Amino acid sequence: MTGREDEREIVCGLERAIVGNDRIARRRLLDRLVVLLFTTDTAAPALVSHGGIRVLLTAARDRDEKIRLHAVHALSRLADSGFASELRDAGARTSIAPLMEDPYLPLRAMAEKLLEKIDGS
Repeated sequence: MTGREDEREIVCGLERAIVGNDRIARRRLLDRLVVLLFTTDTAAPALVSHGGIRVLLTAARDRDEKIRLHAVHALSRLADSGFASELRDAGARTSIAPLMEDPYLPLRAMAEKLLEKIDGS
């Protein structure tokens, strides 16, 4: 497999996990993704180029607060990595704004910071 094929497989696997019924698998996968985004230079561009923003925005609406938190953390890292305009274009503001009222305080705080990054770029 080429590097591009590997990247596509990662995003496809992420998408399958996000829409699947295994909450633990979704948590673990998003946790690993956040680590990758913080430890490699290639994860963010690969994720964005293969439609990963849409998948993360879907995860940000999950019923599990930890999954929502990991998704917003990953989106925030994408904004920090220079993809704020791509987040805006994907409708992230509309998807993330309701999280400002989320009952989970850490998620509300992270959503607020993400919106500032999206609006400030």
